[in-house]
Formats: sequence, structure tokens, C-alpha cells
Amino acid sequence: MKLQQYKDKYKTLLKDQHFGFVLKGSMTTALSLFFVQGLRFLSGIIIARYYGATVSGQLTLVVTVMSMFAIVANFGVKDALQKLIPEYREKYNLRSAYQIYLKGNLLIAVFSSLCMLAMYFTAHILSVEWNEPELEWCFKISGVFLLFFALSDLNYFSLRAILKVHVSNILLVAGTVIRMLVLLVLTYFFFNVYNPIYLHWWTLCLLPWVLSCIPIFQYFKHPSRQEDVMRQVSYRQILQLAFPMLLTYLSFFLTISIDVFILKYYDVSTDHIGIFKTCVNISTLASAILISLNTTIQPKITQLYYSNQTDEIARLTQRSSKLMFWLSLPIFIVFLFGSRYVMWMYGKEFIAGAFCLSILTVGQIFNTACGPIAQFLNATGHHASIRNLSFLAVAINILLNFLLIPVYGIEGAAWANAMNVVVWNTVGSIYVKRKFGFHIFYVPFISERK
Repeated sequence: MKLQQYKDKYKTLLKDQHFGFVLKGSMTTALSLFFVQGLRFLSGIIIARYYGATVSGQLTLVVTVMSMFAIVANFGVKDALQKLIPEYREKYNLRSAYQIYLKGNLLIAVFSSLCMLAMYFTAHILSVEWNEPELEWCFKISGVFLLFFALSDLNYFSLRAILKVHVSNILLVAGTVIRMLVLLVLTYFFFNVYNPIYLHWWTLCLLPWVLSCIPIFQYFKHPSRQEDVMRQVSYRQILQLAFPMLLTYLSFFLTISIDVFILKYYDVSTDHIGIFKTCVNISTLASAILISLNTTIQPKITQLYYSNQTDEIARLTQRSSKLMFWLSLPIFIVFLFGSRYVMWMYGKEFIAGAFCLSILTVGQIFNTACGPIAQFLNATGHHASIRNLSFLAVAINILLNFLLIPVYGIEGAAWANAMNVVVWNTVGSIYVKRKFGFHIFYVPFISERK
């Protein structure tokens, strides 16, 4: 009987024009992300057990450096297009939106080329400072794959901006399946300690770009060929919108990655850094629902905002926050109370990170309950507010890491991460309430009484 009631309730929710779209999009995205995160979880176990914590740490260093330069290569263009594409598609036509996409690709190509040169010339400095001389050539070659990494990310979010959520989900799943298969083949037949890094270059940079170009042509370029451009956007307009987002992304990157640099500053071993970042990666599985809904809801909020449907935005975001919390709760419970068993699956040396995983999970619980704050502010044009919140988060995170890491090591980094998430979301929630007159966070049992 209860099962039928849930089915009826789900059908009722789907009849809601706006929330039904977000629900279907986020649920399919969530299923895709759970599948993807599950495969990444398994690939992480394979890398940990067959390659060890030290190789996991080296992979973390390469990915961290590459991610840092990727933010500059993107220059906020991806996020600017997340706002401009649905806006121009709604106000004008698909052809006008596609012209924005093309200009975004050219801008990213230029910035990526500059970043590739910068990576080449800083590789030696990084390898010496981190006492990892064998990684110098890895840092240099990573610059070559930077362009494909940035463009594939742009394609993925552009598909979502034109509301092709299911297609982007299929791409995500396909790429991860291929990555898993390649990892198995390399590990069992062509074992090399650098296989995880090779895998990152080919299956997380080049392959996603190749795969994503196909639906971009099919669903974006081809349908728009018969239309005329109704409104042009200049490169300057894109950059004016992108630059605050670049600062925001740099702040977010520092917030989630500064711990690696500070851990290295205090000479924490590479294997412990690998254990810590493994905990961080696992904890993101707990927020898979949040990620899936966030990538689906932003274009819809943009559409409603420019249609002057503020009340509908409030209802949509509040219901979304509630959905995210309850769907994520089972994962939170497992990671919070069963962290030792989760880390054991990676190998005995990874059990040292069990408490770190529990701490990080607390932060993710708070993050999920507060809802899509950044996406809401981005979609409503409050990019400067996100930038300011991000600067606050960076300052707090750096301070906490310098205070806690010397005393508690990787557990100190985990506490800094979790406390920073709590502060950022609290300040963001207060700002949304004061600016718009409604809240988007969800507090179990209490929110229902309001």
C-alpha cells in the first residue's frame, strides 16, 4: 500500500510543470551520477590496492595542478554561457545561442594555449618544491590535454543549457564505463605505476571532448542552421560576465584544493595526501543528489527569472532542497557511521582516513540541506555576491588549514573543509533570505511546520 502511495505522489510531482522537469532531469542525472560515482569508487579501490597510496597522492598532485590551470583556461566562460545560452534561447532563438557557444569555444582555446605555456615553465618549480622530481614531465604533458579538458566541460554544460540533460548524462556514463574498462586492461595486462595519470589524460580529457562534439552538432548546431542570428553577443560582453565567475571559481578551487598545497607546505607525506584526497572524493558521492539537481535546476531558474516568476522560483528551490536531503540521507548515514569499513575497501593503509571521511560527510550534510545557493545566485545575476562569498570562504579555509594541519594533519584539513562549508552555506542562506524574502534551505521536520 505504501509503495503505491509513493508512486502516486511521484506522478503528482511530475505533473508540476517546472518541478516535474527538474525532478525528471535531476533523477536521471542522479542515477547517472550514482552509476558514475560507483564506477569511480571501484576504480579508486583498484588504484589504491594495486598502485598504493603514494601513486594515489601523485595522481592527486597532477590533477590538482591541472584543475588549477583549467580554471584559468575556462576563465569563467563556461559559467557565463550557462546564463547566456538559455537566456538568448528563451528571448531570441537557438541560432543566437549557438553563436555564443562558438565564441565561448574560441575564448577557451586562447586561454588554454596561454595556460599550456605556463604549465610547461612552472613544472620544474613545482616538482622541486614538492620534492617530486619524477612528476615534472607529467606536469608538462598535462598542459597539452588542458584544452580538451576545458572544451569537454564547456560542451557538457552547454548541452544542459539547451535542456538536453539526458544526453549529457549518457555522455557522462559512457565515458566512465570506458575509463573503467581501460583501467582494468592497463592494470592486468600493461601494469605501469603511471597508468592512473595516463588514464586521467586520455579518458577524462580527450575522450569526453570527442564524445560530446557529436550531440553538440546534432542538438545544437544542426537545428539552428535554418535560423538567422537575431541578437549578437560580443566577446567583451562574454568576458565582462565571465570575469567575476573566474574569480568565483578561483576562490572555489582554493577552497577545495588549498589543503593539498598547505599539506605539502608542512611536509605531509604524499601517501597521506593520497589518503586524504581519497576521503574527499568518496565524500562527494554523498552529495551526488545535490550535484545532479544543481546542474539541472540552474537553466530552469534562469528561464523563470527572466519570465518574472519569482514565486515559482521560491517554490521550486524549496522543494528541491527537501528532495535532495532525503534522497541523500542513506549515503550520509553509511559514510558517517561506517567510514572505517568504507576506507578498508581501499586497503589497510587507507583506514587512517576513516575519521576524515566522517568529518567531511558532516560538511556535505549541511551543504545538501542548504540547497542550490550558488546556482540560484548565478541564475539570477548575482555573480558579485557569489564572488564575495567565495572570497570569504577562501580566507576562512586558508586560516583554518594553517591553524589545524600542523596540529592534526589530514584530520585538521578535513575539519577546515567541513567548517568552511558550514560558514559559506550559512552566510549564503542569510543573504538569499534578506535579498529575495524567502529561504531555500531545508531543515528536517522544522521546515514542514512553517
